[in-house]
Amino acid sequence: MNKTIILSTIIGLIFLSIACEKVIEIDLEDAKIRIVANSILEPDSIVRVNVTRSRHILDNAAIIPLSDAIVKLYEADNYIGTLNYISQGNYEINYYPEIGKEYRIEVLHNDFDDVFSKTIIPPVVKLNYIDTVKSFNQDGYEVYNFYANFTDPGAINNYYYLKMKNRYKIEVYDENIITIDTLYVGPDTTIVNITQGGTYYKSLEESLYYQSDDLIFEEYHPGSNGQIFSDEIIDGKSYTLKTSVQHWSFYADTNTVIIELYAINKELYQYLISYSKHNEASGDPFAEPINVFTNIENGIGIFGGSSIYRDSIKIIGNFGYNYWK
Repeated sequence: MNKTIILSTIIGLIFLSIACEKVIEIDLEDAKIRIVANSILEPDSIVRVNVTRSRHILDNAAIIPLSDAIVKLYEADNYIGTLNYISQGNYEINYYPEIGKEYRIEVLHNDFDDVFSKTIIPPVVKLNYIDTVKSFNQDGYEVYNFYANFTDPGAINNYYYLKMKNRYKIEVYDENIITIDTLYVGPDTTIVNITQGGTYYKSLEESLYYQSDDLIFEEYHPGSNGQIFSDEIIDGKSYTLKTSVQHWSFYADTNTVIIELYAINKELYQYLISYSKHNEASGDPFAEPINVFTNIENGIGIFGGSSIYRDSIKIIGNFGYNYWK
């Protein structure tokens, strides 16, 4: 009797496993190799486009840059020029795009479908002021709270990206420095002191990791420690962004904290949001896969526009991390 029950259970599980199999169909048109083009236009930078090729869905090889593509730039329908190949799939042209004008790129290659896209750089949105207040966390360590106020232009949809940087100097020891000091100059004798090794100050600027529980922020972008958001809840209003930085993020006694408010267009906003969600889902076997937004016709990638407003504030304290050897 027991053997019959066990045998029936095993047979039932076999049929259940067969019934639960899921057939995944791959669209061969979507799986074919395409050109990948990525470029973000900014008014204070020349135009650069990175061109690579996509990989097959089952291919784990490294990304392959394309060095023999033809990349053309247009302002509306006016031909600006063909970008020059630099290295690692990077093309550039000595041309600074302007806010409010429409730009178009075309990428041509003998082995792949031609791709194209267009974009516009949105106007700069200025910060009205920035301020900071020092507090202490539950462990008694210093926390610097930053407040950045801006006014959102009304009647249109606006999209933003907030980034913070730290600029500071460190004292670096270099054993190859030779210092010669003149100690005495006489009628017949000159005495000098020669010292092997010395120090100099080096300026550094790097992304600053910050924290925030501000409800306006929608997604964190891991690539450069920034927050992405829109004006959905603040349209046409003045708003103060709130962030905080732990004391251990500062490496010198004098730090210049730079706050950058990026005004980005809708396509770049959609790309950054989907890219962040894709990264979040990639490590979770139970998460639904997220497709990264693209506005490259016949290909993959992003052609977006961004304008930046920067302001800064000095943070002075005895942090004790400014000596390196």
